[in-house]
Formats: sequence, C-alpha cells, structure tokens
Amino acid sequence: MRLFLAIDIPEKVKQQIDNRLKDLKLEYQDLKWVGSENFHITVHFFGEKPSADKIIPKIDEALFESYSFYMYSLESRLSIKKKVFAYLAFSRNKELEQIVSRVNGVFNTINTLKYMPHITLARYRIPSKQQYLLLKKKFGKLDINISFKVSKLTLFDCINYSEKPEYKIVKEFNLLER
Repeated sequence: MRLFLAIDIPEKVKQQIDNRLKDLKLEYQDLKWVGSENFHITVHFFGEKPSADKIIPKIDEALFESYSFYMYSLESRLSIKKKVFAYLAFSRNKELEQIVSRVNGVFNTINTLKYMPHITLARYRIPSKQQYLLLKKKFGKLDINISFKVSKLTLFDCINYSEKPEYKIVKEFNLLER
C-alpha cells in the first residue's frame, strides 16, 4: 500500500478548477495533466506500508482535537525539481499547520521544508528555458479563485502509481465543528 493523508477536494470545486484549465489543456497537450478526480491536498505522505492498521490509530491520536477550517486558493505556480510541476497554491492556515505538525510529531517525521498546501495540476519534463518562461507566464495569469470548507481528512491508497494513478479511500477522519 502506498498511503497518504490528504484533503479530498469537493466535487464542485474540482469541476471549477477543471473548467479554468480547459484552454491550457488544449494548448499544452504534452503536459501530463492530473485528472480532476485525483485533485487533493497532501497533508502527510507515509509511503509504502504493508497495511494501514498501525497508521490509523496514530492518525486518530494526531487529529483528536482538530477542528474544521476553510481553504482559500492563492495562485497557480510552476516549480522545477526533477520535472516541472504546475500547481495551485493555497493560503496558509493555522489549523492545517497545527494538524500537519501533530501528524509529523506522532509519526516522528522531520521535514526540512516548510509545509505548503497545494493541488498538483500537471507534470512535465524539463523544457527549454524559453518554453519554461512561457509556461510560467501562462500559469501566472491563470485565475483560479476558490474556497471550500474542510471537515474531514482522508487516508488514501495510491494504486497504479507508475501509470495513471488511482486513489482508493482507506478511511475518512472527521474534524470537529466549531
């Protein structure tokens, strides 16, 4: 099992994002676009595990007094690592940052990078500098203005990761209402 804890994006919001990407998807068909059914915001990646049995009680412990919150999109961006990633960044959220910190604590995870909530939109091999700058400009102009309430987190299992990923829900964890 390839497990991760995430915010599952509401269907209506997935469609809003997909509609805003329609023109770019037609123009840049070479990009590996993430299907809207797979839009999510990763909270914690556990990696390959034989089962979720030992993970679930620890997630319950980490989320024990966690409250629902709202997510607000910030802007679309490009990032280069081994590939180019196009993503939709979200504003910082104190409740989410506390959840990430508690989950990291329960699983003894040390992250050197600051947590940045985002939805991956597309992946691409590293293009020429000119192509990259053009892509960056287009994604910078992309206006995706969304917000939604997060009242649960979902533990997913990623199936067929090498091909087109499919995500299977393992368990949902409800957050407290204020």
